[in-house]
Amino acid sequence: LSLAGCRDVSDVGLEVLLARATAIETLNVSWCDVTDRGLVPLGALADSLTSLDLSGCAALTDRGVSALLRRCPRLQRLLLEGCRELSGWALALPESAQLCQLSLSGASLVTNAGVGALARACGSLTALTLRQCCVISDAALFALAHYCPNLVELDISRSGSVTDRGVVGLALGCGRLEALQLEGHTEVTDVGLRALAEHCGRLRRLNLWVCNDVTDAGLVALATACGELRAVDVRLCTRVSDSTVFALSAHCPQLEALRAERAGSLSDTALHLLASRCPRLELLDLGMQADMISDTTLYSLAESCPRLAHLIVAGCMNLTDAGTMALCRGCRELSVLDVGGCTGLGEETLRALARHCPRLTVLNVDSCVNAVTEEGLLSLARSCELLGSLNLRHCSQVSEACLELVRSLLFGHIQVRH
Repeated sequence: LSLAGCRDVSDVGLEVLLARATAIETLNVSWCDVTDRGLVPLGALADSLTSLDLSGCAALTDRGVSALLRRCPRLQRLLLEGCRELSGWALALPESAQLCQLSLSGASLVTNAGVGALARACGSLTALTLRQCCVISDAALFALAHYCPNLVELDISRSGSVTDRGVVGLALGCGRLEALQLEGHTEVTDVGLRALAEHCGRLRRLNLWVCNDVTDAGLVALATACGELRAVDVRLCTRVSDSTVFALSAHCPQLEALRAERAGSLSDTALHLLASRCPRLELLDLGMQADMISDTTLYSLAESCPRLAHLIVAGCMNLTDAGTMALCRGCRELSVLDVGGCTGLGEETLRALARHCPRLTVLNVDSCVNAVTEEGLLSLARSCELLGSLNLRHCSQVSEACLELVRSLLFGHIQVRH
């Protein structure tokens, strides 16, 4: 049962709804007006409820969540994102032992001690999100490594201060990790990556966005040891270059996503090898690689990566219509394309998208003044019925009358920036 986003649903409404319910396994009341009082009637679902989403119910407290867990000991999945008043201690109960998936993202009162307490109680955890829990540090990772050896997914993005010591400890204790989000932890270096390479060979997804002290050396070691990698995010890792891409190409043939916006300089040569060796690529972010990337990369993607659905090449000024036309012919699953600032593109780009990419949902042609014509936009609107977001900033040649017609053709279901 999902009531997600129904802000008019309050404690009273939830009580009335559940008065006749006896066997609900999954309940989503995220972003409803639910407080501790609204959790009381959930006790009627004690024998059936295994999954509960309370994200965005900001008035919840530790006391209410503790009472909930005592009433519903079969809960295995509990999402509490954005519940800012929670500290983690609410979960330090014997009744929490069955929890496998837990999210406390944005719970600003969560501390190292709170993480330690919930880790001791929730030894069966396989997925934990502590994103933007601002006061945790390496000590939290040590507790997880000690008490939660079955952890498979961990998100500690932009949470407190985590260093190599914490990552090494985590790797030693949680060798089954498959997904790790370390976004924003600028004190993580190649030392942490080498520990992951040595102890976490099952790793599939790694987010290092803004971890600007990691280098090719650590990522090459990781790619060599973790051949099942599916997604890597090295945005703003300015010391990463072709060597990382060569290693991913050689050892990670199942790679599906690479984000490298504003990473170190990448070349057509490395990206050609990536496309040819990783044909399952679905997402590639090469934003702001400036004059390093040319049509050669687009030709490679068109030839080898038919699943490509999400491509960001914003700011790559050497691209021309020849490359985008080839891309559209070869990658007909494209749903997101960002060519903002690619000033070398002409009007054939929109025509090719209209002709070959009916699944397109998001298009950014910011500042592509030579690519955007009213004729091209109307052709796009007629052919790409799923288009929901269009960025035309700095394309002043497009009239408001044309934009109104585009909106009409798409039944108003489009956001246009102009």
